[in-house]
Amino acid sequence: MLTSVERVLILKGADLLSDVGPRRLLGLAEVAREVEIAKGDTIYKEEDPADALYMVVEGRVRLSTGERTMSEVGPGEAFGTWSLVDDSARGHRAECTEDGLTLALHRDEFYDVAAGDLTLLQEVVRALAKRLRTLVAERPEEARVEGEGVEKPEALVEAESAAAPVEAAPAPTLGAALAAAALGQPIPEGGAPATPPEPLDTPGESASPGSIAPVEPPKP
Repeated sequence: MLTSVERVLILKGADLLSDVGPRRLLGLAEVAREVEIAKGDTIYKEEDPADALYMVVEGRVRLSTGERTMSEVGPGEAFGTWSLVDDSARGHRAECTEDGLTLALHRDEFYDVAAGDLTLLQEVVRALAKRLRTLVAERPEEARVEGEGVEKPEALVEAESAAAPVEAAPAPTLGAALAAAALGQPIPEGGAPATPPEPLDTPGESASPGSIAPVEPPKP
């Protein structure tokens, strides 16, 4: 049977709890459960919902996906960490390779304690952000929370559509653009305004006297 102090020290080994103060970890230590493991046991499968973080006290656990071994964890190390913030499928399998003991912190019990301790939540979020930054910098292909969708975000789809090459429309001629602007019409894409402009002077009519400013002769 682990003491409260031992549980606090063990929980502090988890990435998301590493920056949490001992006093705040004490509340989590009281609700954590000791789970004995035996060689050959499957602690959880890939399709199982994430519901608890595990700390290895004794023994060893292998984490794998399909036939590929991702890693092995031993005393003082955590696995299933993301379960505190994500309840989707595990995405990997955890099997005991050496008899031992784990300390399990279930998500529901974590939030029961954290609900009355805002500082605890802030410290966990800070640790989560730090871990994500590290993943983005070192292993961008793994920088995601388990179960995050693989579909492209809508904003990315719109951006790609806007960047796709389109057939260029013919530029309007200078005369058509000026005529459309004079009539208060939009500049046409094909070169001629949507409605032909009326002529400034009707054919056959001369400009009214005085409408043309007199031109002064050049001074000698």
